[in-house]
Amino acid sequence: MVSLRNTLLVFILVWVSGCSQQASDGVLTMDVKRADFYVDIPATGELEASKSTSVIVPTGLRGPQSLAWILDNFSQVKAGDVVARMDPTRENYSLKMEQFDFDKLAYDSQMQTEKDKTISQTLSTGTRVTSEEKDLAERFFSEDERVYTKIEIIDQMRNQDYLVAKMHYFDWGLDKHDDQAAAEQELIKLKQKGHSAKINRYENNLNQMEITAPHDGLFVYQAGWDGTFPVVGDMMWSGFSIGLLPDTSVMQAKLFVQESEAAGLAIGKTATVYLDAYPDMPFTGKVTQVDALAKPKEKDSPVNYFQFTISLDKTLVEIMQPGRQVKAQVHLLNLQDVVTVPNQALFQKEGQYWVYLKTRAGFIKQAVTPGSRSLNRTVITEGLNQDDVIALTTPPKRSRV
Repeated sequence: MVSLRNTLLVFILVWVSGCSQQASDGVLTMDVKRADFYVDIPATGELEASKSTSVIVPTGLRGPQSLAWILDNFSQVKAGDVVARMDPTRENYSLKMEQFDFDKLAYDSQMQTEKDKTISQTLSTGTRVTSEEKDLAERFFSEDERVYTKIEIIDQMRNQDYLVAKMHYFDWGLDKHDDQAAAEQELIKLKQKGHSAKINRYENNLNQMEITAPHDGLFVYQAGWDGTFPVVGDMMWSGFSIGLLPDTSVMQAKLFVQESEAAGLAIGKTATVYLDAYPDMPFTGKVTQVDALAKPKEKDSPVNYFQFTISLDKTLVEIMQPGRQVKAQVHLLNLQDVVTVPNQALFQKEGQYWVYLKTRAGFIKQAVTPGSRSLNRTVITEGLNQDDVIALTTPPKRSRV
């Protein structure tokens, strides 16, 4: 307990350095001093190449595919080397099923052809037999009532009419059957065409299951929209980027800063970048890109970050590798010999700003003109001078003039 109290006492003494407290009223004060005023934004992130070639899933690959294998991150590759491979199991199964259906239709076509031939022969035979019956009926037809009775004569006439009608039926059947047979064959061919298109698609997919490097370089995983890297089992689509081949001769820093600390961050601001592995080697750069909207770095995270990019003035290829963690300080302000006060000592209402200035008679309301501001201090351009004493909190009425 004694050690804890001593630590707290030291902390309080350091924090109120330059401040004095009136014993009479307990108002905490500070002496105004001129000093340099710096405002930096802290950020963390990683290195990346300014220019990179995307390694993508072949654009001719149709439908979602499962990633079966991927080369280790940060692997050196040559042009044409396989860096990832899709699982062909589903495509092979679909191809075999389509080929089976295509072959089945070929057999259906043969069976239909034989069936059509049988029907045609039946109709042709019927036509020939009916024609012969009709010839016989006409040859032996007689209207002589001495030979046949009237009833027999009428039956013979009816028989001839029936045979004529039967001939017309067979002729009509042959014509219609030919049209129907041709339509059925066309339907089979149309179905085969559909299966053939699917077979071509599956064969094309199987020929594009491997993803190759477009040129020599260092293969680096490409993070998805949720910040995760590709892993075996992920679903891939045509044109999806799984990695990069960065040009490591020119590097830049991809950084993140909390939304609450990003005030003043803008393109053109200078920055100092430190590699986690080499904290004693600062690198200078400039902000070249800032996201318009803040968003979480991780899925389901409630904290929003602005992503921005710093272009480095110098690249050391031997130590600057893609993915290396970095910290940075973005320099927003660097003012020399100015008056600043803690934000808690500055008051405002309806556009008017003031501090409580200590005089012999008590504290007075001193109007001031504020300038640049940080999270904890504000520059005062008018209204205060060196060695003025101001209150850090609102003084009680008995201490005010």
